[in-house]
Amino acid sequence: MTDEVTRHNQAVYDRIAARYARHQAGRDESFADLMDALTARLPARALVADLGCGPGHDGLRLARAGHRVLGVDRSAGMAVIAAQSLDGRVARGDLRFLPLATGRLDGIWCSASLLHVPRDQTPAALAGMRRVLRPGGHLALITALGEGTRLEQVPYDPDAERWYFYRQADELVAQLAAAGLEVVSVAEETSNRHWVKVLCRAGDPG
Repeated sequence: MTDEVTRHNQAVYDRIAARYARHQAGRDESFADLMDALTARLPARALVADLGCGPGHDGLRLARAGHRVLGVDRSAGMAVIAAQSLDGRVARGDLRFLPLATGRLDGIWCSASLLHVPRDQTPAALAGMRRVLRPGGHLALITALGEGTRLEQVPYDPDAERWYFYRQADELVAQLAAAGLEVVSVAEETSNRHWVKVLCRAGDPG
């Protein structure tokens, strides 16, 4: 089911990419507190990946703060739109198999993307994030809390549905630690979903 679900979500995002970008355009300051906490820990002109970048709105916020931003998204439709915001610095890629060099990044921003990764694939995704961070680099991760797996309608497209995988905060924190990511802070926020916002630091290898 894992590959089928991933292909389904990718096809949906390819189809709704333009509408999604318009819908998200008014949410440019989403999770500003976590964005500020991440950028406060980054060096000048840090190399940062926006994983599951969608249309690139969050990546653009990081770029405007003076950082070098690489967007990564599995959806070709999203990648085309994000490239317009990020000067072409966008790669096609899956969160479970990141197309990035080991120890390259100063920081990672990953907002709502893990929500589409099947729960049994979470350790692989987090291990990949740790792999591409340099020691001392930081990860800002946002995902939704809850139970189970659900196929949910896209609010602005009644003909489209996406798979979502919900998690518990304590389970996620334990998985981050197992991946070699030291949790710096954990907070929750409720808007359209019950979100958990985690800031982590990559530990030294070994």
